[in-house]
Amino acid sequence: MDGYIALVLRQPGGGYRAVFPDVDGCRAEGRSVDEALANARSEIKAHVARLARKGALLPELRPASDVATLSAKHGAVAGACIHVRPLSIQVRMDRIPNSVRIDGKGKGKP
Repeated sequence: MDGYIALVLRQPGGGYRAVFPDVDGCRAEGRSVDEALANARSEIKAHVARLARKGALLPELRPASDVATLSAKHGAVAGACIHVRPLSIQVRMDRIPNSVRIDGKGKGKP
């Protein structure tokens, strides 16, 4: 299944940073590899939602098989292919009530 590739890099001062080579401006940090990846999952979902709301093009998805190649290329300590479900669009419709006339018997008529 295709998704966004997250690569986890060791930070010089400690901790880890997850980056998305194909998604500019999207990254996450954590004290551990697992925490960095968990934060990366949340961040990529929010980033894609922001891009979609703006009407921007979404970055291309990659196959999960690219994780190993990209991890080696960038010297990552871990990598993951994060799948983002297609966005659902919520539409709110406010119903305007029809005017109702009450006849003499207490029954309403539109």
